[in-house]
Amino acid sequence: MAARTVRDFQVGFDIGPLVDAWAQSNHYGFRGVSPDGTRSYQRGNGFLTGAMPLTVRQSGPAVHLEACIHANLVARICAVFLIPSDMGIESGGVKGVLPRSIARGAVNNLLAQLGQPPIA
Repeated sequence: MAARTVRDFQVGFDIGPLVDAWAQSNHYGFRGVSPDGTRSYQRGNGFLTGAMPLTVRQSGPAVHLEACIHANLVARICAVFLIPSDMGIESGGVKGVLPRSIARGAVNNLLAQLGQPPIA
């Protein structure tokens, strides 16, 4: 399983307002914008199910989206380090099933709004 789920695609509009509205309705808090224009969001703090960070960057029509589940040290210790610190949100496997499912559902909602195929 990859450490991050990555999607690259093209759109013909500014996705910023749409992503901000999606984040608010899906409990993703805005974390800031990096110098290269990457917008960062995160759902949860990692205490119960693992933090669910999402980053999105748009350069003209090109969009780069990354999502993952971040397991904190306590969760990894409880799982005898069988859980990686970062894991993608694709389905399959038994590690982090619940947080991956929650994040995948939310990100698929965003992808649908952007006219993109869902993450399987």
